[in-house]
Amino acid sequence: MYVIEGVYDLILPNLISHIEKYMDISVIGNPNVFVEQYQSFGINESRRLKILQSRTNWEVKSEKLKTKIGWNENIRKFFIIGTDSMTHEAQNALLKIFEEPTEGTHFFIILPHIDILLLTLRSRVSIVPTKNTNYELPTTNFSNDEAYMFANKFLNACLEDQFVLIKQKAKKIDDTSIEREFFRRVLNSIEKILYGKLEIYSVSAVPILKEIYQAKMYLTFPGSSPKMLLEHIAIVLISHN
Repeated sequence: MYVIEGVYDLILPNLISHIEKYMDISVIGNPNVFVEQYQSFGINESRRLKILQSRTNWEVKSEKLKTKIGWNENIRKFFIIGTDSMTHEAQNALLKIFEEPTEGTHFFIILPHIDILLLTLRSRVSIVPTKNTNYELPTTNFSNDEAYMFANKFLNACLEDQFVLIKQKAKKIDDTSIEREFFRRVLNSIEKILYGKLEIYSVSAVPILKEIYQAKMYLTFPGSSPKMLLEHIAIVLISHN
C-alpha cells in the first residue's frame, strides 16, 4: 500500500509508466487496473473499494486483449486512487482493507498533502514523497522504533555485517507472524530512508525500489522466508552502489 503525496495530474502518468514498465502489463484497457479520481473520498467509496479488491481477477476472454495488456492467470490487481480529501470514516474502513488485503492486490493513493491521513492509517502504508513536495519523514516518530533503527543500521553496514544482522535478528524471533510483521516494518523503513536519499523517478533508484516493492509483496506469501528476502535486498543494495 503506497500513498504518494503530490499533484495527481503530474504523478499519474509517471506511476502508470512505472507499473507498465516494471510489472510487464498495460494499464489502458486492463480490467484489473482500477484508476479513479475523487474530489472527496468517503465511506461509500471505501465500501466500493472493499468489494472490488475482494473479487478474483476479472476474466479476459479476448486473446488480442490478453496479449495487449500482458494478462496471465496470476496477474495482480492495481488500484490507483486520487483524491483531494478523505473522511475519517472512510480511512477507518480502509484500515481494515489494508490490514487484510486480497492476495496480489496493490494500492496507490495520491493525495495533495500527507496530513490528510490519520496516524493509524499512515502507519500501515508506505509514504512516497515526490520531488514536487517538501514533505519530510517525521524522524521523531521512528527514533524509538526497533524496525527503523535496525533498518538504519542495516543500510550503513557492509554486506557481510548485513547478513550477520539479519541472522541475529531472525534467531531472536520465534513466532512466524511476529517475524513477518517485523521484517515488513524493516522493509518499509528501508524504503522510507532511501526515499530521503534518492530521486524517486531517477533511473538509478528504480531498480532498488522495485526490488523492495517485490520483497514486500512476496512477504505476504505463506511459504516465503523473511530472512532470505532481506538478504536479497542486501545484495541488491550492494550491486547498485
